[in-house]
Amino acid sequence: MNARFAPDEAVDSWREDGWVLLEGLVPTEVIDTAVADLREVFPTAEQYRADPEGETERWLGRPPPSRDPWVWPPEGPGFRPEQHRWLREFPFPGSGALNRLCVHPAIIDFMERALQTDDLRLYQARVNAKYSGLTNYEQPMHTDRNHSLLPPLTEPPWLHVESFLYLSDVESGTAPTHLVSIRDSAGRSPTEPLIMPNGDPELYAAERPATGIRGSLLAYRPDVFHRGVDLTDPHGSRFLLNVSFKSAGQDWIGYDAMQSRANSLEWDAFAEASAPNELALFGFPLPGHPIWDDALLDATALRYPKLDLTPWRDALARS
Repeated sequence: MNARFAPDEAVDSWREDGWVLLEGLVPTEVIDTAVADLREVFPTAEQYRADPEGETERWLGRPPPSRDPWVWPPEGPGFRPEQHRWLREFPFPGSGALNRLCVHPAIIDFMERALQTDDLRLYQARVNAKYSGLTNYEQPMHTDRNHSLLPPLTEPPWLHVESFLYLSDVESGTAPTHLVSIRDSAGRSPTEPLIMPNGDPELYAAERPATGIRGSLLAYRPDVFHRGVDLTDPHGSRFLLNVSFKSAGQDWIGYDAMQSRANSLEWDAFAEASAPNELALFGFPLPGHPIWDDALLDATALRYPKLDLTPWRDALARS
């Protein structure tokens, strides 16, 4: 893949404003190749629009009714279960191109510079889709408290990065995330569960939409107030790849447990095509880690027959 690395000013903006949109960080031709794999995960916008109920049943079965004890009114902001009906966690089926986006070098480069470390962990990786007509996607203003057991910490090395890679063009009518600069939210506690419009109209007045072409990366800090908005284009859809990163060793931060899907054929194919530093993003021990001995390497070779274990064997021979 050809990487387009983010300028230093983008890293500064993420640090000082809390969020930044990296326009076209991943080349569109790379995105378009990977998006072909989405056809094995979600219906296209055209397929869904032609038969919403039929496509839902074909892909998801008959979703049970919501058991959420709180039912949000149809109008206004809310956290409606249907907002996240269409999602799929890594690894994804298909050619593997969509999986490789999770470790795209331009994304990893930005994350290393933002978090000031090359010892990263990818703790969230999933794709999601939104289709017009399914539900009201508008949300209240909030921070993502469900990524950490602790209140958000705002200085290195304790920050983490949440991000969305746009797999489709995100315009004003296709539900761009709205975010507030931490400069404009100063004095407000990021531990507050949610803020409704009438509770803090000034905060809502300060929000900005993150529109961008496919291949753009929206990155934001854990203390940034943001919200989803409704998909107003009557024929619109939106497809994103969520990839979130933290520094190694921060067990209080997490979201997706990659190990729960490590017995899938998709994971095997991804692992066998990956370099040591790419596997380390998922917690796979690097060459030279004390866990490695000849017996474990031999067992690993049986589990991943196509994985080149030369770096691990060379490091063991030098130890």
